[in-house]
Amino acid sequence: MNLRVFSYHFFLFSLWFCLINNSISQTNNTIKFSDKLDQLEQEFEISFSYNHTFFDTVFLNQNTDCNTIADCINMIEKMVPVKFTNNSTTNYVLLPVRKDITFEVIDNDTNENISSLEYQINQESVQFLTAEENIFTLKEIFLLDSIHIINYSYNTIHIKAKDLVKSQKLNLTKKQFQLNEIILSGYLTKGIDANVSDHSLQINTESLGLLAGETDGDIFNVINNIPGIHSPSGKSGNLNFRGNTYDQNLVQIDDIPIYHSGHFLGAISPYNTSVVTNVEVQRNMLPVKFGGRVGGLIDMTTSDKIPNSTQYGIAVNTLFAGATIKAKLIPDKLSFSAAFRTSYPNFKTPKLEAISTLIFQGSRLESISDEINTSSNFTFDFLDMNAKLNYKINDRHTASLSFINIQNNLSAKIDNTGNNNQTDFRDLELDNWGITGKWKAVFSEKLTTELRVSKSNMNLVSLSEGFVLEERSNREKFDNVISDTRLITEVIYDYSTNTSFEAGYTLTEHKLISNEIEEQNGIDSERKQDAIVHSSYISFQKNWNDKLNINFGFHNNYYAPLKKFYANPRLLASYSINNKLYLKSSLGTSNQFIQKKLNNDFDDFNITNQLWFLPNDDIATQKGIQTMLGGVLNKSKWLIDLELYYKKTNNITNKSSDVHGNISSVGANIFVKKRWHRLETWISYAVSKTETDFNNKKTDAFFDQRHVINLTSLLNLNKWKFAISWGYFSGMPVIFSDETDSGNTPDPISSDRFDALHQLDFSSSYTFYNPSKSVKTVIGLSILNVYNQDNTVNVFQNTTENTFRKASNFSPNLQINLFF
Repeated sequence: MNLRVFSYHFFLFSLWFCLINNSISQTNNTIKFSDKLDQLEQEFEISFSYNHTFFDTVFLNQNTDCNTIADCINMIEKMVPVKFTNNSTTNYVLLPVRKDITFEVIDNDTNENISSLEYQINQESVQFLTAEENIFTLKEIFLLDSIHIINYSYNTIHIKAKDLVKSQKLNLTKKQFQLNEIILSGYLTKGIDANVSDHSLQINTESLGLLAGETDGDIFNVINNIPGIHSPSGKSGNLNFRGNTYDQNLVQIDDIPIYHSGHFLGAISPYNTSVVTNVEVQRNMLPVKFGGRVGGLIDMTTSDKIPNSTQYGIAVNTLFAGATIKAKLIPDKLSFSAAFRTSYPNFKTPKLEAISTLIFQGSRLESISDEINTSSNFTFDFLDMNAKLNYKINDRHTASLSFINIQNNLSAKIDNTGNNNQTDFRDLELDNWGITGKWKAVFSEKLTTELRVSKSNMNLVSLSEGFVLEERSNREKFDNVISDTRLITEVIYDYSTNTSFEAGYTLTEHKLISNEIEEQNGIDSERKQDAIVHSSYISFQKNWNDKLNINFGFHNNYYAPLKKFYANPRLLASYSINNKLYLKSSLGTSNQFIQKKLNNDFDDFNITNQLWFLPNDDIATQKGIQTMLGGVLNKSKWLIDLELYYKKTNNITNKSSDVHGNISSVGANIFVKKRWHRLETWISYAVSKTETDFNNKKTDAFFDQRHVINLTSLLNLNKWKFAISWGYFSGMPVIFSDETDSGNTPDPISSDRFDALHQLDFSSSYTFYNPSKSVKTVIGLSILNVYNQDNTVNVFQNTTENTFRKASNFSPNLQINLFF
């Protein structure tokens, strides 16, 4: 080695040594604030009271010496924004000094003021903030806090509070998006975003804003606000996706399929938003990776994150009480979360009475529906629980185990129901549990794979007995079990920033057992069905010059019992005319194996309406086709979304006649939203026509509503939030059961459709938050059908009295949430 090369290497080594030594020296010259306080406690024989976690990230110069405790306190107060108060000569309380920070935010390209954004203090939850006269205000901020300024269209800014106080102005630079990454943030309200490329809606429950008619983030009520999705019966669980009934939609949580509509026979969502972090909703056809349904998608996932600290939550309202815990068991390695909700025993509220009237009308319990939970003769309760373990194996591998259990129990005793000395008993039990294990591996920046195994079981038991004196006169029992086991594998390969491939395989085992006993008619039968379904998919996504984005693929199924193969091509496309106007379209087919029969009623209390079937010689595999064409304009504070669609599902089985037919729907949705500083207002309008065709006889579907209009306003006044919505819905067809005598109709209908429905919904909430105590309280009030409109939806199909089913009446609910 010559002298020149040796000198060069020696210089690099010396430079490296000096840098390392300087870094070590700097590290050794600092001391954690809490450690410094410990030193002072020992040196002066005093004690400090303070929040240890709060000051963990604060450091002082190691060489700061002082002779007396008074000198030390003065020195620290000059270096750190804190204040010491002494309770005695030996005990001091240490409090952070907080300030209100005002600032404005400017678009770096246009030099225009930005009026709304999201922010995060340290690692706390993300909050929404609006400007007043172009000025943002953050109240009671500790000057050493880290503030993260977030707006999806711009690059995030990370700044210390003390630096923000000095600058009082922030310049945001717009992100450089690819078309397949464009998100319409706050599509409906904060926490509900629209993805331009895959046409999905993403609901982030952690940042979800207030919507009219709900304060607890009920997932079904939130989805019911989405244009094109509506519950014709008034029960939030009976969601209709553009002509597809609820059972034709794929509903799952952490890959656990759900085969019922929720608590109280579909009146309340059984999914706890304190643990469900994201919900993907598809109004159109299923994405290529999903199969087994001909309708839309509600895909819920719980958090995979390991929290930095243990968090607790308590929720109490007039229907239920719940608690949540999210704990880190091993820092950055292992976490556990659990949530539990339960209704109150022997406790009735106006909201519960309204639900009872809604779900039991037309049944034998209608006469005592207002007595729910007031005595042991009529009780109805529910509970749901979630638990999850997240384990970070290393930087590339993670694993999780998720569990859910949903239970409903009804018990009723009815005396003198038309016959002397006769007593009827009715019991209904639902027990649904599921578990999923997941392993995810990130082999490189390009290649990711997942392996998931899930098992679910739903048991629905209905028992009805009648007694005359001590002798049983009749007994009916239905016992229905649905068991699902799934093995799911997925591989994602990002070939480049513009091109990606995805493939997967799912093995599904369905098992159905239905037992029916009717002693009076001598019926004692059992129906068993099981099937293996092999599903695979492959999709290709390509982005051309950030103008055209295409996602094309096939979802294939092999149904083992019939030895049949089904191929379903699917295509999604998005085209950017400019950065404010986008076109979108989709076309595809799908198959559904496990299914329900179609009945002309919203009667969820009738157990025979809840039975599921698998294809055989009598039940055909359903096949659906869907197509959509639309466009989105997102300009300034205006958002306009238009979609035209057509859907058709073949091989629908009519429950009353077991005849196969089809159901088709054609229509359009338009959504127009305008934003102001603190006010958001939108109107959504859906026009559609849904028909059934059995035996070549086309008729309007029993839930067909030609026009659905919603007018909504949201007002955000910092701690106060208000939401109000008015809906107008066309009347549905009048369809009498073939078994009834229409001449006995108590209120003759002069038209072939009921009168139009309309109602007003309202919500408000107030937030109490003291950052120094790390406790947050939210009090909310919601009212469904404020002016108690009498809305008729259809005719009972299980009675000869030809009475009419009504939608929900006046329903108030008060809720309190505590987070700490």
